[in-house]
Amino acid sequence: MNLLDLSGLGAFVEDLVMGDTIQISRPAGPPVLNPATGELEEPAPHVLYEGPGAVLDSTAAPGITVPVAGQPYPDDPKNTYRLLTPPRAPVAERDDTVRVLRAAQDPALIGRTWRCTQPGLASTVIAVRVTWLDENNPKDPAP
Repeated sequence: MNLLDLSGLGAFVEDLVMGDTIQISRPAGPPVLNPATGELEEPAPHVLYEGPGAVLDSTAAPGITVPVAGQPYPDDPKNTYRLLTPPRAPVAERDDTVRVLRAAQDPALIGRTWRCTQPGLASTVIAVRVTWLDENNPKDPAP
């Protein structure tokens, strides 16, 4: 069987678009009581992936999906960000956190986080993995 191999296209996209270093992490468990403070604290997250990727906003070309034959509609308009990662990266799950560690072009990406709104897309024929994101609200700056 000769399946279409898009790995060359994926490598091309990785070289030209995935210039940022991104991190995908997942909560390591429920909050834990700190006996010294009496506060619940989140355990350090489990880092699933750290490597090349790109966060694209809504100005990137939208896609069209067809859930029912003959009824096209634009990709989810509420989620304005998408994450691109190489297919070799682990598939992000819903509610995983994405962070940009190094930005190739836009320094405004550093320090922002996004929540994965659904698992990363998977396909028989794949060049890059796409994951829909929702930006987390930034925390108020310290006074």
